[in-house]
Amino acid sequence: MGKNITISGASDLCDVSRSTIWRWIKSGKLKASKTVGGHHRIAEQDFFQFMSDQKMHTQYRDEISKKILVVDDDYLIQKYLKKLLKSHDFLIEFAKDGFDAGIKTIQFKPHLIILDLFMPKMDGFSACKQIKNSKLTPPPIIIGISGFDTPKNRERILSAGADVFLPKPIDAKNMLEKIKKLLHFKSLNTN
Repeated sequence: MGKNITISGASDLCDVSRSTIWRWIKSGKLKASKTVGGHHRIAEQDFFQFMSDQKMHTQYRDEISKKILVVDDDYLIQKYLKKLLKSHDFLIEFAKDGFDAGIKTIQFKPHLIILDLFMPKMDGFSACKQIKNSKLTPPPIIIGISGFDTPKNRERILSAGADVFLPKPIDAKNMLEKIKKLLHFKSLNTN
């Protein structure tokens, strides 16, 4: 499946000492297995899950994984998308409104944003315009989502700069297909 990472390699990737990695393994926070020769190895998937759970990012991880910012004030939607996206090895960050989305976009630098249209403080339409008009290079892909699937809302979010609109309830298979196609298309056009 994935590669295995040595204790030394994990320490380099995290920019922490080997003894810190050992502490995480001994405490059970970080999963590791032993080779026949008695050396510890960390499955790449387990390592990155630990990094994500601890809100730690590494340059290596950021280079091989696509980052997705989920902007929705509904905790159940956040929880659903977290489970769906993490199972496909995306790095995920969350924002609860459009204002928070602007800040997290600058800090997290997502490749793609899943943006609810109707939220407190700043709605998805305004947030989409601001993000698409910012100086981010390349700008993130934006998927607008809403339970209010009307022609007017679709037209409005696409006019604000969204790349795609998907209705709620979210169809997991359709969303993953759209995300993969959009990210693949973007990578073809930025390389």
